[in-house]
Amino acid sequence: MKPIGKMIIVSVVLACVMLVPVVIAAEGVVGEWEFKSKFEGRSSEATMTIKKIAEGKYEGTWSAQWGESTLSDIVLDNGKLTFVQTSDFGGREMKTTYEAKVEGGKLTGTGKGQFGEMKIDGTLQGDPNTIAGEWQLNVTVPPREIVDKLTITQDANGVLEGQWTSQRGENTISNMKLDGNKLTFTRKSKTGEMEFEMTYEGTVEGDQIKGAFMSDFGEREANAARIGAAKPEAGKAEPNKPAPSKAESNKPK
Repeated sequence: MKPIGKMIIVSVVLACVMLVPVVIAAEGVVGEWEFKSKFEGRSSEATMTIKKIAEGKYEGTWSAQWGESTLSDIVLDNGKLTFVQTSDFGGREMKTTYEAKVEGGKLTGTGKGQFGEMKIDGTLQGDPNTIAGEWQLNVTVPPREIVDKLTITQDANGVLEGQWTSQRGENTISNMKLDGNKLTFTRKSKTGEMEFEMTYEGTVEGDQIKGAFMSDFGEREANAARIGAAKPEAGKAEPNKPAPSKAESNKPK
């Protein structure tokens, strides 16, 4: 093979390397990722997108300066990701097999193809709708509004966990799920000798969550805002203070 031809093929392989998936924002390996890599001293960049097509089944594509290719056999098992990338170069099909570890929005591993083995790494692109993070949650308990913090984490397999921080009693979060933009979870609270359980249903809208808790005591509005973003729209009373009377509300400021 002529040196120029080999150089072009090596560049294509480099572009393929860049597109290893990393995902936390949506579910397991679902999302868009960007990669940078070096192969034989040459650098390249690419973007890869993975979509869920059925339970436990995915499809993927990547885009780079040399065009697009497809991903197949995408499997995520306990944070270990494997997949096959197929590229077409002038009618010549090339396959590269990848194996990597996905953790904390990062992906590291290796790719093996006809030109040997290469190191790969990728970084999750920020998703404004990702549920993971810290949220200020305002719960309306007339005639006041209680402000607590809900911290949500998501592992490489897409499993969500929540931690409730409050100055009142002990709270545990379980059964947290995100179906589309619908967030649900169970909250168990204990204050002194009293224990009670409630379920939450909310709609995620960017940096806002609008919803309510439901329990034997009825329904309580509970809206949240990502910490660092705007305050939840729901709050009509100051945190942990009685709502102002109508007369006080009409007083000149």
